[in-house]
Amino acid sequence: MKSKLFYKILHITFFTILLCTVNIRCAKTEDVVLVDNTNDSTSTIDTIYYGFVLNEVLYDPPSGSPGDANGDGIRDANDDEFVELINSSANSLDISGYKLYDADRLSINTANHEFPANTILNPGQAVVVFGGGTPTGNFGGSLVFAASGQVLNLNNSGDVLTVKNNNDSVLFSFDVTSLSNNPNESYTRFPDLYGNFTQHDSASTGILYSPGTRVDGTDF
Repeated sequence: MKSKLFYKILHITFFTILLCTVNIRCAKTEDVVLVDNTNDSTSTIDTIYYGFVLNEVLYDPPSGSPGDANGDGIRDANDDEFVELINSSANSLDISGYKLYDADRLSINTANHEFPANTILNPGQAVVVFGGGTPTGNFGGSLVFAASGQVLNLNNSGDVLTVKNNNDSVLFSFDVTSLSNNPNESYTRFPDLYGNFTQHDSASTGILYSPGTRVDGTDF
């Protein structure tokens, strides 16, 4: 027959394990944890974090009406640039205070865009930041912003997109320099979320970009 002390110890152990499990789960919803960091064939650092992925970047919108990526009816070389990030986890992610910079703005520590308070990214949801204009459309049900500080203005001949969290730690650096100078389409991970960056048309023939959706236009 087991003593009362045995059951007391068992009771304490059970709730200790339960508490630790809850704490670990909560930490993952609050922190972006590095899980992979490799160089792909384009020499771009592919940094993938738990629950947060830089999935697509359009720094050279196509010419003419096909370049109207933000859907406002006007093709603009800066306004139609965009950055797409995905919450690939099973938990909501608070990205309030996260910031995007091009190289010039990073040098003076003034963000092109800062996500406002209470920006919560649901599981499986994308967030798209356009350079400017008035983004118009569904964009796969993603959160959509126009750059809050200054148009993204990523230089085709060489620039670096930097994404920082609300503690000013660098999460992603996307180096345009090693890529084609004038692709007239986006660079996207293929397969989405975990593949290497490749030019969009080679991943989905005839489609030049896909803000807020997978390369084939379907929702995440």
